[in-house]
Amino acid sequence: MKHLLNSIIITAILFFLYSNLYSDMKEDENDHNWVKRLKVEKSKKLGSGYAQRKPDPLCSLTEQLVQKGKKYIGKLGIDKTISLINKKPNKFKKFKSYLFIIDLNGNVLAHSGNPLFAEKNMLTTKDSRGCLFIQEYIHNIQQIDKINYINIVTMKDYSQYIYNFVYLEKIDQNLIIGAVARP
Repeated sequence: MKHLLNSIIITAILFFLYSNLYSDMKEDENDHNWVKRLKVEKSKKLGSGYAQRKPDPLCSLTEQLVQKGKKYIGKLGIDKTISLINKKPNKFKKFKSYLFIIDLNGNVLAHSGNPLFAEKNMLTTKDSRGCLFIQEYIHNIQQIDKINYINIVTMKDYSQYIYNFVYLEKIDQNLIIGAVARP
């Protein structure tokens, strides 16, 4: 009986020692309130129980990138912003979306997805769907100041999938700032 009682006590002591050694919860010496006494600290171990925040939907990522570009235009001016986008394209990318600035003649002034597109006229360039996408952007923004839309592709078996998300805004009468995200 004594042997059984000693083994239970030893097991309980070992349980408390190991649970305190491997726990993410630490006592705060300054706080004497027993409810708030345990402070959760982030562990650097994998599987520590912390979940990643849900990412923003792609349709809102495009709008956020355009607002970021417009903020830089307001601070630095259009010319400095164009050169900044072309020099540091990763600053103007977010997940699978990128920022661009074009004029109504189809000239790409800045492009964070592929800086090699900058200073080229892409009015007659087709995308993988076979569409003249720059002409589509210019046509869609002609009547209104900003537009947010989705391109949907229909396959031969009549199934549809989202090709990309596009958000466009007019900067002035000749310039368009936009962002594209691919799912």
